[in-house]
Amino acid sequence: MVVVLLPTFVATLSMDSSNNITTDQLALLSLKSHITNDPQNLLASNWSTATSVCNWNGVTCGSRHRRVTSLNLSYMGLTGTLQPHLGDLSNLKYLYLDQNQLSCNLPSEIFDHLPKLQELDLSSNNISGRIPNALFKCKELTLLYLNNNSLEGNVPIEIGNLTMLNWLYLQENNLKGSIPSSMFNLSLLQQLGLGSNIISGDLSSHMFDLLSQLWFIDLGENQFSGIIPTSLFKCKELVTLALHYNQLEGTIPLEVGNLTSLELFYINKNNLTGLMPQSLVNCKDIEVLDFGFNKFNDTFPTWLENLKNLQILLLRSNRFYGHIANPKMASSFSHLRIIDLSDNDFSGCLPMKFFENLQSIINGVEKKREAEYMSYEVSNMVTYYEEALFVTIKRLKTKLTKISTSLTVVDFSSNRFNGKIPVILGELGSLKVLNLSHNSLTGPIPSSFSNLSELESLDLSSNKLEGRIPPQLVNLYFLEVLDLSWNNLVGLIPRGNQFDTFTNSSFNGNLGLCGFPLTKDCGDDQDLNPIPKQYDDTRRELNWKFSILMGYGCGVAFGLFMGYIVFKSGKPLWLIQIIEGVQQKYVERKIQLNAGSKKYS
Repeated sequence: MVVVLLPTFVATLSMDSSNNITTDQLALLSLKSHITNDPQNLLASNWSTATSVCNWNGVTCGSRHRRVTSLNLSYMGLTGTLQPHLGDLSNLKYLYLDQNQLSCNLPSEIFDHLPKLQELDLSSNNISGRIPNALFKCKELTLLYLNNNSLEGNVPIEIGNLTMLNWLYLQENNLKGSIPSSMFNLSLLQQLGLGSNIISGDLSSHMFDLLSQLWFIDLGENQFSGIIPTSLFKCKELVTLALHYNQLEGTIPLEVGNLTSLELFYINKNNLTGLMPQSLVNCKDIEVLDFGFNKFNDTFPTWLENLKNLQILLLRSNRFYGHIANPKMASSFSHLRIIDLSDNDFSGCLPMKFFENLQSIINGVEKKREAEYMSYEVSNMVTYYEEALFVTIKRLKTKLTKISTSLTVVDFSSNRFNGKIPVILGELGSLKVLNLSHNSLTGPIPSSFSNLSELESLDLSSNKLEGRIPPQLVNLYFLEVLDLSWNNLVGLIPRGNQFDTFTNSSFNGNLGLCGFPLTKDCGDDQDLNPIPKQYDDTRRELNWKFSILMGYGCGVAFGLFMGYIVFKSGKPLWLIQIIEGVQQKYVERKIQLNAGSKKYS
């Protein structure tokens, strides 16, 4: 009996398998038929009934049942729509359609029959509409990337059904409402990306109680309000914490020091107040700190010198004040490459020792053919720093989505710094952007700036700088932006190289400057001095002449008066006593001086 039935069973199994692979083939051919543009011609030339589905580009089949288990069409530039037939790939575990131009609402029918789906990446397309509730039937999902699309509506409460989820990226959509409380139960979650949406409301005080495995949190660029919940600092594996561009208020809890694995902390553009939490010194691995555009009221946090790996420090547009003390340790800030203290109330002289310690800018990085960007590694996975970083480069507020390892910026503008510009700044050989504008700096522009061979932008405007523009600056071959306006500079503007490309706006407000590009001609005088205001010259000349006339007139009148008295009285005793007294004091003073010179000879 067994011998008779076995061939029948095998034949039936073979027939079912054949039917199933046919179903997979039809599902993929349906997808192909709705692709309107295939720029690499990968589907048109390869997806054919003449070859096995398992040999098609982007398709992987299981070794046992020969069913499609993976479909990877990432980065192919495909244009088209998704159809419900894609859901007929019932053995599908991995679906990657990211980095294309697929435009459609997400058909809910796709997810009705994909119970084995583990990873779904539809990021960076033009998918619109709401997130279908049917998606949350795929309870085996560990990775869900829907970021960089045009999805709208609320995050469905059914997302709490995905209890196996490790990675959730919903950034850069038009999602609104609040975070559903069901998300707080996804205890296996490691990465949570909700940034760049319109999600609002307070962050629940218990939101992170069960999310202790998180090492990436992006809630930036939303409309969250209220205070930062202390439960957040139970996520001790955190490497990246992005809360920027919200409406958070209050102070940063001291418990932030519990995040000892933290490398990136973005909290800029909120309404946070108080002091910078010194407990951050426990976060020894921090590389990026962005506290800009808040209301922190503090002196410069000198304790930051203990963070040996700090590369980027942004304190822009707060209420920091006072002098910046020189670092105590020679190794302090040695890895710092980007520092922005602009638009605060710092005062005093520029900190010379601080600049001496900027070894990463002094020595630079090894130049390579291809650009390199800051990254970090977690669980053998390299991730680039892709959170929004805003710095002013070449007069423009620039959003950096990736941070080049060669970018170097020093911005101390819009404060109350005074005194001379330290010559040591000329040793920052790999510096690309230097902005010291809108302060009260005096003295000359250091000629050592000619050593800043990588400099692309130099802004020294709105200070009280004097003297000539160092002619050596024409050797700054990469200089694209120069602003020396509104100072007290004098003399001939240097010519050559990049200086021939600058316009009047680079030199306005310096009455003593002349030569190209200004219309004022220097003439034959090459030793130009500052040009005082006209009324000052006239007043000084009048005062000089008036003093001479007054002195001359008073002398003549006094002489005539004395002569008249002597003539009338013969030899008045009171006048003789005055003259003899003066003579006696003169003789005594001369004797004392002679005695003193002998004593020290």
